Amino acid sequence: MSDAAARFVWKLARRHSWGSPIPAEELIRLVARTEDYDEMERVLEEEVLELPFIVQSPDGIHIPNGQDAHVEAADWLQEQTGIDDFKIKATLSRLPDTWPTDE
Repeated sequence: MSDAAARFVWKLARRHSWGSPIPAEELIRLVARTEDYDEMERVLEEEVLELPFIVQSPDGIHIPNGQDAHVEAADWLQEQTGIDDFKIKATLSRLPDTWPTDE
């Protein structure tokens, strides 16, 4: 998974407000740095939207506000990024107290 995909997932986790969707165009603008918009759109469509804990609706893209989705997102972030477990847990509100030690 690309660094850009990880930035999308982290932005969705950080901007998450009770599972409120973010329109794709806004999400791309929030995540893009110097990358080409078309390339970032491709990453979103081909990498991020394929993740099982990411949902796209007519209103936008989001991580559902349920424990299962938050655990999946947290586990993915833990495996794919260098983000500290404490920061992930503080960001995804529905994680069980025992995360990240749950198997």
